[in-house]
Amino acid sequence: MNRAPQDVEFKAGKAKLTGTTVTSDSRKGYLKFGVTPEGLTCVQWRPRDSSAYEDEFYFAPGELKFVKVAACTTGRMYYLNFSDSNQKEFYWLQEANADGDAKIEKAIKVIESYIPDDDEDEQMAVDTPPTTIKQEQHKNPSINEVSQSQPKPTTTTTPPPSATNLDFIKDLFSNLPTQPKQSQITLGKILTAENLIPFLRANPDIKKELVQYLPEEYQKDENMINEVLHSAQFLQSIETLDYAIHEGHGPEIVSLLGYEPSIASQRGVEGFLTNIQEGSNKKKNNK
Repeated sequence: MNRAPQDVEFKAGKAKLTGTTVTSDSRKGYLKFGVTPEGLTCVQWRPRDSSAYEDEFYFAPGELKFVKVAACTTGRMYYLNFSDSNQKEFYWLQEANADGDAKIEKAIKVIESYIPDDDEDEQMAVDTPPTTIKQEQHKNPSINEVSQSQPKPTTTTTPPPSATNLDFIKDLFSNLPTQPKQSQITLGKILTAENLIPFLRANPDIKKELVQYLPEEYQKDENMINEVLHSAQFLQSIETLDYAIHEGHGPEIVSLLGYEPSIASQRGVEGFLTNIQEGSNKKKNNK
């Protein structure tokens, strides 16, 4: 019996191709690959806060192709290739530890190459438990393991950001308008393109300063920063910073930004931003 491979599910976001530009959907999600009892290959995507799948595609055995976008050298962008049309569906990996990408690709390759036996349709009626890409928790994580379990959030400890861009992060955080209190505040909900583009338009000096941190090809046009704010790389960086704060690295990041850490920085994103705002106000008053 040619047994069907196990399902594989991992964190991934959606992206949309418009002309020659790929624009990322800011939502966090799960992408799942599996084989149906009928032997078809199934690919599904859903937001992390919902159990309902928004995308659902079926492929005949051997027709699935999940292709990495080679031109995207700084991101982790892939697309589903449909052999019978020019349609392409883009997704970008959101697992915090990129070291596990190779294992995800390997698990998908097994599903891609699976061809059921002709007499196997009835035998496949029993569902195979899903395989979730699960990251072990280490101080310096470098290992991803594929474990047979129900889908659940993955975690990895992420070190504070490099000091390279600390000045612009400091200016950005200290000048952002205060957000109203709400449950489960994340930087991903605050530092969206919809919030930042009007803010930068109203603060051209900050926008001009940020441009120097863009890739060289983008520095010729200040408006290219808008494209960066919609990119998968930016969204993934914000998610990584969110996770670092959630894991308790808030005081370290506050210190690297040049402010004195307070106990507030240990209380999630809201406390982290409060600490930076208070530090910024204190420096302005001391001038």
